[in-house]
Amino acid sequence: MNNTEYPLTPSQISSYQRDGYIQLNDVITGDDLVAFRDAVEEGVKEDTKDLDPNRVKGSYEQIFIQCVNLWHRYPKVKPFVLSPRLAKIAARLMGTPVRIWHDHALFKEPHTGAKTPWHQDTPYWPHEQKMHQLTIWVALRDATIQNGCMSFIPTTHRMLDIEPVNLGNPQDLFDVAPQTKGLKPVTCELKAGSVTIHNGMTFHYAGPNRSDGMREVIAIIYMPDGTTYLKVPHPVTDPMKLTQGVKMDQDMFPLVAT
Repeated sequence: MNNTEYPLTPSQISSYQRDGYIQLNDVITGDDLVAFRDAVEEGVKEDTKDLDPNRVKGSYEQIFIQCVNLWHRYPKVKPFVLSPRLAKIAARLMGTPVRIWHDHALFKEPHTGAKTPWHQDTPYWPHEQKMHQLTIWVALRDATIQNGCMSFIPTTHRMLDIEPVNLGNPQDLFDVAPQTKGLKPVTCELKAGSVTIHNGMTFHYAGPNRSDGMREVIAIIYMPDGTTYLKVPHPVTDPMKLTQGVKMDQDMFPLVAT
């Protein structure tokens, strides 16, 4: 993996901090992109090999195939998720040292992958501090309007205490967050190896996959070093039996950039 520092400019950092999202092109290229894509594809295939293809899918499963924390189980994925190149981008945009929260592959199936409703991320997470978490959303193959690329509503990362959206049975955005009326969404098509990065409080959306191919993405989520645990249900932390208020500095959440 190319671990040289990505040439992030002061203007890009200011843009992210103002708008709550940014697009960066050609972050992962060449052989690294091929190896990353192959590793994630293999992990998703292994994770889902025992699923019945004829099963009735729930409303959430209709949105995408989701596989969480591939880096824990698949050694080929690990160096990419823990990449200093990506982590340094996160740290510079956040302005703090960063730890991995988790990764998750998000594959939208051709013709059947439904839209991902407008939502914020951080309200679902067991973190007491909810301001600076961010996601680097890596397009492993081209992400287009046709196959479900991301859209963002700028400046909404400042909108706190909004009711979390039920992704399986979503409410209308304006019912949940009427303060978003009049704000214009921005859609970001990506070629493979490019990324979008969004603050965990930024409202975002991905359309359905109407193409003939799988939309292949892996999201790597970072949290500030020093984040403490909020005792609410979450599949990543439930098995750990953490104590309310403890720092999330366990081996599962490695420090990746200072």
